[in-house]
Amino acid sequence: MNFELKLEKRTEKGKSANRKLRREGYLPAIMYGHGEEPQLVKVKRVDFDRLFKATKGESVVLQLKLGRSKKLSIIKEVARHPVTGEPLHVDFHILHKGEAVEVAVPVLLVGTPRGIKLGGILEHILREVTVKAKPSDIPPHIEIDVSELGIGDSIHVKDIKLEGVEILEDPEETIVTVLAPRKAVEEVAAPAAEEEVEAEAEEEEAGEAGEEAEK
Repeated sequence: MNFELKLEKRTEKGKSANRKLRREGYLPAIMYGHGEEPQLVKVKRVDFDRLFKATKGESVVLQLKLGRSKKLSIIKEVARHPVTGEPLHVDFHILHKGEAVEVAVPVLLVGTPRGIKLGGILEHILREVTVKAKPSDIPPHIEIDVSELGIGDSIHVKDIKLEGVEILEDPEETIVTVLAPRKAVEEVAAPAAEEEVEAEAEEEEAGEAGEEAEK
């Protein structure tokens, strides 16, 4: 599917100008890329929301239309309000054929782990990864099948293999894991804690006995 977004030039910048744009139904934005002069632009909020809904927030290649010119791009970053989550500003990275770019790609989990059926708890730790790839190789998302994960099993960055895509995260970083049931963890932890307390008590008693003997 091809995604197109119409932009308009803007000359005003700064917090006051950006607030005014948002009140008028626009989002302030900037477009830049290798060998490209950064351009201040704006996009209608309704158009951006429609695009974001259609792409489900995934990394997709867009065709930006600015006047008569059209450029391929990806959404590099969306600045959001820390409380409401509303978009405040958008960065568009212009793409050039054959040139690799860095982009964050969502990680989606597929299937139900075996460990969940045994009472385990699924923990999705890394929800997106930064990759480097040519525009034609950028995946909209990365799917990971977790159906074979048992309790205590994990999938790490190094386990992901994608042709034509370099993953820039730490290879040892955990993406998803299945934890033991909380009750089981507590039952294992309780005796260990009890033994630790008993050992401390024995040390204290031995120390006190030594002091008494010296007297």
